[in-house]
Amino acid sequence: MLTEHFIASVGTPTKPPGTNIAKDAAIFLHEFQPLSQQRSILKKSATAPNCLAVSETHIFAAQENKGVVHVYNREKGNQEAIVPFTERISSITLACNDSVLILGTVEGRIFLWETYSGRQVTTTQAHLQAVTSVKVDATSNFLLSASKDSTVHVWSVPALLSFSTAGDVSPLRTFSSHRGEITSLVLGHSASHCNFAVSVSKDRTCLIWDYRTNHLLRTYLLPGVPLCLCLDPADRSVYVGYEDGSIQQIDLYASPIGSLDAVQNGKNPTDPVQPPTSSIWKVADSSHGATLSLDVSFDGNVVISGHQSGAILSWDVARGNFISSQTQHTLPAPVNCLSFLPVTGFATSASTSPQKNTKIHEAVKPKFAAFDTADSGTVPGNYTVQVRFPKDLHLSRSHKKPSDFMTALTAPSFPTALLDEGLCELASWGKTASNQSNGHLELDALRRVQKTSFDKMGKLNEDRKALLKREQARLARKGSRKPNGKIAPQSDEDLTDEDSG
Repeated sequence: MLTEHFIASVGTPTKPPGTNIAKDAAIFLHEFQPLSQQRSILKKSATAPNCLAVSETHIFAAQENKGVVHVYNREKGNQEAIVPFTERISSITLACNDSVLILGTVEGRIFLWETYSGRQVTTTQAHLQAVTSVKVDATSNFLLSASKDSTVHVWSVPALLSFSTAGDVSPLRTFSSHRGEITSLVLGHSASHCNFAVSVSKDRTCLIWDYRTNHLLRTYLLPGVPLCLCLDPADRSVYVGYEDGSIQQIDLYASPIGSLDAVQNGKNPTDPVQPPTSSIWKVADSSHGATLSLDVSFDGNVVISGHQSGAILSWDVARGNFISSQTQHTLPAPVNCLSFLPVTGFATSASTSPQKNTKIHEAVKPKFAAFDTADSGTVPGNYTVQVRFPKDLHLSRSHKKPSDFMTALTAPSFPTALLDEGLCELASWGKTASNQSNGHLELDALRRVQKTSFDKMGKLNEDRKALLKREQARLARKGSRKPNGKIAPQSDEDLTDEDSG
């Protein structure tokens, strides 16, 4: 049976918790379907908007107005670590199969924390003001950082994590079409070159643009100040939450805006389009307050919203109206973060998410300046990775070709390419960049000697095989003598071989 959950986190409490809510409760895991009920609670946390990230094994919660991230272990259901940072954190997200936590700071920097090694990469000050949202595309190749300074930077994730360019990377491009603070940012679910980004700003605009080319695709005028944003699973509709608690559905492919290619190939992208007022969903009770967080269910039929009052409401997409409250009692603080988790219950062959070869059992705290490479570009000798392999290292699907790593791991001996790479790294350790070329020359010389030795051994082996063949032929001729003592006729080739013997 398929099961769908959503997770919600609150900010600083504005009222004492009710009798049915545990003290210090801050992160709530709810089952959405087939049953609607609370499953677990995590305590001692207060998150700001866009400051919650969830992986298969851990929950990361950046604390409001603090440079601290609380790490919770999902398997054990408790707090695993408290990780301090040098700057206050304003937004976080996960990348690279949930192995890298990316953090935006109030000072305008970007931190990248490898949770499996403890390595931390810090960029220079990228934005003039606080980073309000950080998002990574489906391939973990591009990072987008939105800020209060009305700009969005596009970064290369591999370049940020590279040892040769770490700490000295500039944005690939900057999107600067907004004229006010950017409050929310989402990316399409596509992993192709046709993906797009959607950003909303306090200038009451919603812009759709191609983050690979920096081209504006569509401009929407909004009726109020937007606070949060989400996309449906098919990337057909955008849902915007406003200060007055209402939600608006913007259909990207509805008339009179355009045809099915209106977003990607629409004409006059700077011409503002105002969605119809019928697309606005009004909340019945105005006491719920502003809509602070939004997300869409797996099938795209239901939208849930988190509000200033602590209420979590559900909305019917087809009818465009309010359904019910998802929690029996309102939470004790504003619901700043709200997101659906991946659906569980799929058969292995029918799962929509790829199986991971490794699992991070325990997050390694950041080790500041522990892996500096002194501009050499090589992997430092103290760089270690702490992951857990699945119980069965062999491939579960026999028709898939094993990776180079799995082949090396299960082979009786190490591949030559892997040994050469290890020798090259060993030769570079403890040497400066100017001496690295000498190490490569020595390695090339060793390879030439090894190739010459193998050639000689191959030639000797061929000579040995030829001698054995001739000896076998001579013994065969001796065995072919007739009983009367006469020798059987021999060919010219045999006579020649015997004479030469």
